[in-house]
Amino acid sequence: MKLRILSRFLIVLLWLATLVVALCWILWKDAPFDPEPITVVLGLISTAVTALLSEFGSRLEEEEFSLPYALAYGYVNNFVEPLISQLLKNIPLGSPTPRLYIYIPEKLAELEPRNIERVIGRIRMKSFEDKVINLEFQEGRARDVLTVTQHGNKRVYFDFPNTLLSLNSLIDYKMESRKNRFSDSIKEDMAKDYIVKFKQVIEKLIETKDLGDYVFFVDRELKIEFDL
Repeated sequence: MKLRILSRFLIVLLWLATLVVALCWILWKDAPFDPEPITVVLGLISTAVTALLSEFGSRLEEEEFSLPYALAYGYVNNFVEPLISQLLKNIPLGSPTPRLYIYIPEKLAELEPRNIERVIGRIRMKSFEDKVINLEFQEGRARDVLTVTQHGNKRVYFDFPNTLLSLNSLIDYKMESRKNRFSDSIKEDMAKDYIVKFKQVIEKLIETKDLGDYVFFVDRELKIEFDL
């Protein structure tokens, strides 16, 4: 944040200096210095610095969100897409379209084992049945997948992307360099930004891979639709 403020201040200062010298060139006929070359040089410097800081700023932003992107990319390519492919491969004739619900938390703590058990408990309180099944994927190793069933015959698939817990290490690392590193609110805000980016990348990948008919998101409200 401080770097962005300083960079913007530098850009404003350079362009302001360019404007002042340019006005001297136009209005001050008997200036004690030649404003024309100074105006040209300052204009070139201001343009170059603006472009450089803009590029540097975008790279900082890319770096900031590189881990959420990598986690989302690996999650979709190593789990979501192989799961949907396997479900479609094994689907009986005339069966409804398989649905995978991905749980998107508000806080990373929701993905810790004890909190996941609470979410599953709330699923049961809605009169839904849950069961873990083991699926062998054509790509990679076999995996455990949570199923949620309604009335014993309508089934959807459910997953908690606990790969997001890897973000805790990144957040702790970033907070070490801050004076207010013990502020829970700052850590939560940072985590929310990463979670949002993670979901956005998944949405783009789902669209790119044409998985929109099979993959859906769910949050604490647990709005699960079985009518396919």
